[in-house]
Amino acid sequence: MTSRSARVATERPFYDRHADAYDALITDPVEPWVEAVHERLQGAGITRASILDAGCGTGRHGEALAALGHRVTLLDASPALLAVASRRCPNARILRADLCRLEADETYDAVVCRGVLNDLVEDAERAAALSSLAKITGQDGFLILDVREREASALRADAEWRAKTVELAGGERLTFSSRPTWHGGRIEVEERYELRSADGRPIAVHEYSFAMVPWTRAELQEGLSRVGFTRVEVRPGVGRRSPDRILVVARR
Repeated sequence: MTSRSARVATERPFYDRHADAYDALITDPVEPWVEAVHERLQGAGITRASILDAGCGTGRHGEALAALGHRVTLLDASPALLAVASRRCPNARILRADLCRLEADETYDAVVCRGVLNDLVEDAERAAALSSLAKITGQDGFLILDVREREASALRADAEWRAKTVELAGGERLTFSSRPTWHGGRIEVEERYELRSADGRPIAVHEYSFAMVPWTRAELQEGLSRVGFTRVEVRPGVGRRSPDRILVVARR
């Protein structure tokens, strides 16, 4: 059975119909996150690591890690995003998989996962994902996560619409609008995608709604401890323009 989060990855227009616009809409810099991962590996004496980018998106971070000499495997549940990532990183191994149901055929020096765990809204899926990630993290390896922090996320989910328009490769213009609302510990997100031709004619409109559940530090500490991580560091996120993210570095 496919998890709910994996279904969202194949249904959400951001990850499917408009995967080609992802990098134009999400412009947080790559370097701070990649440098944070690289420095932790270097500090542990791992100069050329095997890294699984779990929830790789379009492969921007995987490409930067590979440029530093690491061997990167790219994993995502969205075939459209993986298609973009495979073009960007032609030498990387590509895996399409459900994060809650990974097959552990290999372990890695580092498993990195940015943002994806916020899409897990059920306790069983959250526990399953942490268990999956633990199984593929090598005995002396790192699990490095970027997740939304609950209190700061609640403040940002202000029920206000925000919009951004980008020009695509063919000259079409895509306007992406979203409204996050805080409700019962969840961020309820409404999205609207309006695609117009270069001369302004409407082409298509898509709407989508989904939920995210941010994490508390206590939940992360408890969940990671349960799957065998004894050293868990939680600190402010890196490479994000908003203050609602936290960086988690875990080792056994």
